[in-house]
Amino acid sequence: MSLISTLLFTISANLDNIPIGIFFAINNNKLKIFDLIEISFFTSIFTFIIMLIGNIIAKILPIEFSNQIGAYIIIIIGVYGIIKEIFKKNKIQENNKTFISKFQTIILLSINNLALGINASITGINCLPSSIFTFIFSFIFLYIGSFIGKKINYNLISDISNYLSYIIILILGIVELI
Repeated sequence: MSLISTLLFTISANLDNIPIGIFFAINNNKLKIFDLIEISFFTSIFTFIIMLIGNIIAKILPIEFSNQIGAYIIIIIGVYGIIKEIFKKNKIQENNKTFISKFQTIILLSINNLALGINASITGINCLPSSIFTFIFSFIFLYIGSFIGKKINYNLISDISNYLSYIIILILGIVELI
């Protein structure tokens, strides 16, 4: 599959790392470079494994249907996510201090990539470049989030990144149908 599809997939799958980095900063939990590497590494490994599972599913389905099914599912995820964000009622308050561990962060980010990773691999997006880009964008977005965490309102950046993530997912699904 094209490099553009791989980039769109990995960017959209990892945009949630910005508010997570901000969350760490707001709660005075500093992410060191090694923490960023560790979180990004395990998230990319999980993404690789889940995309391999998607490849197995794609081999079971006829090739002409697997790409379309994966693209439609990605579009549905994008539309659902945008609608969910519009109607979201429970906002995390900036003053609500909560601790989240590195392990919880790895699990959260890995689960976040679960459905999207399976469907992206069904559409033919390559596992290895996606995993490498997942590592890179996970690291970059966590770093950006932790860097700007005390300067920007958490709710604002969380809303923007969620909308943007789902819009990119929607675009990815449309690109895969073309």
